[in-house]
Amino acid sequence: MSDDIYVPAKKGARIPMPGGQPDWPEDGRPVNFTSPFENRLVRDGTIVLKPVAGKAKKPDGEGEK
Repeated sequence: MSDDIYVPAKKGARIPMPGGQPDWPEDGRPVNFTSPFENRLVRDGTIVLKPVAGKAKKPDGEGEK
């Protein structure tokens, strides 16, 4: 399994999982690429990599001396 977190491509989308598993969490989780179902979700673009939260940018000149 990958450590990358995948989230639904459309915010608020409900992605039901097979076999009585809970829906794909809105805040994401790693994908099990050995699962054909989860692999298809990635290939189809139903779930995408969660954007990495970057450092907040300061406005030009702020904080400089």
